[in-house]
Amino acid sequence: MSLRKEKIRSKDTGLELGLLIAQYFFDTEHLHYGIWPKDLDVKPINIKKAQENHSQFILDTIPENVKSILDVGGGSGGLAQKLTNQNYQVDCVSPSEYLADEIEKKLAGKVNVYHGKFEDVSIPKKYDLVLFSESFQYMRIRHALKKVLQVTKPNGHMLIFDYFTLESAGKSPIGGGHKWETSQKIISEFPFELISDQDLSKEAAPTQALLGQFADQVADPGRKILGEYLESHYPKLMKFLKWKLSKKIEKIEKEYFSGIQSAETFIKHKTYRLLLYRT
Repeated sequence: MSLRKEKIRSKDTGLELGLLIAQYFFDTEHLHYGIWPKDLDVKPINIKKAQENHSQFILDTIPENVKSILDVGGGSGGLAQKLTNQNYQVDCVSPSEYLADEIEKKLAGKVNVYHGKFEDVSIPKKYDLVLFSESFQYMRIRHALKKVLQVTKPNGHMLIFDYFTLESAGKSPIGGGHKWETSQKIISEFPFELISDQDLSKEAAPTQALLGQFADQVADPGRKILGEYLESHYPKLMKFLKWKLSKKIEKIEKEYFSGIQSAETFIKHKTYRLLLYRT
């Protein structure tokens, strides 16, 4: 019998690290963008409020007849907690063991957490609504849509709150997000009726600016200090790592430390949508 551990996915590690940063730097447990109305100053201290706005948009969009919700992704359970407080019956799907444990600790006895990828995990129940709050971008679209149809009740709903990449704007310097035009074409192949479509790109974009500031003012100086220390103590190891990981390092530097993490870049290359469908 093989004792080899399953390889840890970089996406899961990123989410776990994101939660730690959110908790200690921004006093929030949410892992998603915020929604910034014009009267909310774009400052780190207001990220928590902007993320509360994000959650409120979801709550306001849920149809009146919905009682049971499957929260796909789940984060650390913050949104599920809000939903249970509104008397919804909620279950979660999480591919990250760390985040699944966080949900179970936070909502012990109130929600069931399915461990694994949404497309692959066995879900015996059916729900009034399947919710993707910044988790749709991680889905294999066709597989996910087939699964949604399997786990929703007749006349159920699918709600997607996520950003997509605008193909017409050229190659995006900001990672993440399915191609907008392509994803909409794929969804149109399935029996989903679009009920509402809200474009909140301008309201979400300031979050990208704050991420850029954090990268420039905290993460970049920190990595340089650490790099200098390791260079001075372990020069041979660092030389090997730079050679071995050169392509990954180049990608990280281009994406996070080249000054492109701005609201303007986000608006040009991304579209942040709140989409409600009936199945």
